[in-house]
Amino acid sequence: MRTKFRLFQNFGLKQKALLIFLLLVIFPTLAVGIVVQFKYKAILHDQFVNSTIRNLDAVVNQLEEQTSMVEDIANYMIFNPNLSAYLHPDAAQYSDTTTDSLKESVEGLLIFHLFSKPYIHSISIDGFNGNHIAMGEPASGDESKWLGKAVPRKGGIVWSEGYTVDSGWSGQVKVVSMFRILRTYKNITAPLGSLVIRLDEASIVSLLENELYKESGNVFVIGPDGEDILQSEVTLPTHFDKNEVLAKMTAQDVRFMNYKAGSERFLTFSRTMESTSWHIITAIPESVVNQQSLGVRLFMNVILVAILLLGATALIGFHYTIIRPILRLKNETTRVKLGDFSARVPISSNDEISDLNRKFNEMVLTIQELIDHKYKLEIRERESELKLLQSQMDPHFLYNTLDMIRWTARLEKAEKASQLIEVLSRFFRSGLNNGQYVTTLLQELQFVQSYLYLHQRRLGSNKLQYALYTEYNIGDAQIPKTTIQPLVENFLKYGLNTKASNNLITVRCFTVRDEIWIEVQDNGMGIAPHQLQLIQASLHGKPLHDSRTGALHNIHERLSIFFGERYGLEIVSSSSNGTWVRLKIPYTKKIGGENDV
Repeated sequence: MRTKFRLFQNFGLKQKALLIFLLLVIFPTLAVGIVVQFKYKAILHDQFVNSTIRNLDAVVNQLEEQTSMVEDIANYMIFNPNLSAYLHPDAAQYSDTTTDSLKESVEGLLIFHLFSKPYIHSISIDGFNGNHIAMGEPASGDESKWLGKAVPRKGGIVWSEGYTVDSGWSGQVKVVSMFRILRTYKNITAPLGSLVIRLDEASIVSLLENELYKESGNVFVIGPDGEDILQSEVTLPTHFDKNEVLAKMTAQDVRFMNYKAGSERFLTFSRTMESTSWHIITAIPESVVNQQSLGVRLFMNVILVAILLLGATALIGFHYTIIRPILRLKNETTRVKLGDFSARVPISSNDEISDLNRKFNEMVLTIQELIDHKYKLEIRERESELKLLQSQMDPHFLYNTLDMIRWTARLEKAEKASQLIEVLSRFFRSGLNNGQYVTTLLQELQFVQSYLYLHQRRLGSNKLQYALYTEYNIGDAQIPKTTIQPLVENFLKYGLNTKASNNLITVRCFTVRDEIWIEVQDNGMGIAPHQLQLIQASLHGKPLHDSRTGALHNIHERLSIFFGERYGLEIVSSSSNGTWVRLKIPYTKKIGGENDV
């Protein structure tokens, strides 16, 4: 199982989306569609079978009702005294008037039945005494076969299969007839005549057939001895054997069965008429049932295809709105990884992916700016260190200091010379600072103090005075190395009045809200107005290459890059009475031995 999941994890987004679409949309939709169609076809099949059985039962019940009515007519004829008198062997003794009256009475009754039951084709009564009654269409034909069967039944009813008679009105007509030997109810052993009631076969077939049967089915009526009573005119395959169907259904005691005749399959149904013992069999091709559900199945297929198309559209939409932007973001990320910081992703909407793209663009821009700032900071640091080393290695300063140390050592027996050498050594060590870029505020002030002390000893305490102040709790604050010293150096180079004896420079470090202010104030000659204007312009982004103004710009840029744009250098004031410069850096509070911003 884990191996399968690992294989899935190795897929790309496109492969995963396609696999999920296949597993969760295509395959389930096809499976559901196939199952639904199969179930629906089974439901339609069952409904068709049940409705056909109900329809067959209704039709057969109606046919039984008709045959029962015909048998009732025959029964009524037996109990009709007028017919018994008309057929009596001694009827010749009646007067013609009486005979005609008896005949009219019977004919009136028969006329009533003919008009009320249109499926009766004709009625014939042939008395053994020679009297005869014929009602309905005139019909003639060989009916001796069934009359012969009716004689031994001694009043029992015999139904014929379909046969043809000649009608004086409409030519040859196919009929199904009921035959019965009439006997008087007072003397059932004495036959009086024969009764034949002919039913129109077309009416019976029309009754048995519904619209479905007329179009593509067939109806068979089989007698109790297997004889063909009648059937529909639809032609069936030669392999269709109705007697085999009846035998199988009788053996299985079922009313419905699938039957295959040649290459065609049929749905067959049966019902037995209790009154006549006829077997009614209907045969309907399965193609008819399938044709009935074709429209619904086509509609379901259209819905299935529509669902699949919608799913495919959803997959395409998912690809263009989610997968493709993510892959594009991945490609741009690879470009950034290879060092191309011009990589950008387009933003075309306000959704989450566009927001991610927007943040990616901002991140790349920020990384590029940070890298640029880092390079600039390193370059400025190298320039600062180089200038510091050059300043430290200034031959004039070095020779004067060494000369002063030599004469001091000679006059004071080397005690002060030792002190000066120690301060000079501390100065050089603080300037180098083991190659580190950041130092503490306290270490920076010690570096400045060493620098001022050496200059004071060189110039004389009456020429240079200095003062350094700081709050006790900000000594561990982080600050870039050699940040304050260049400001002091600028005063000694450009602002010191060598003719005056009151030159003073003051450095104050204190906190103001969440910032540390470092103010360097002197009473030197100040900065010329035009030069001050150039310095102010450089602090607002216009770099200058003048040694004095360039140093101030470099300090400001180093602080802005290191701490942020809100921090840096500003000139509070500058005049012929001196210059006041302020540095701003963030205030770091020391809590429990750790510094928190």
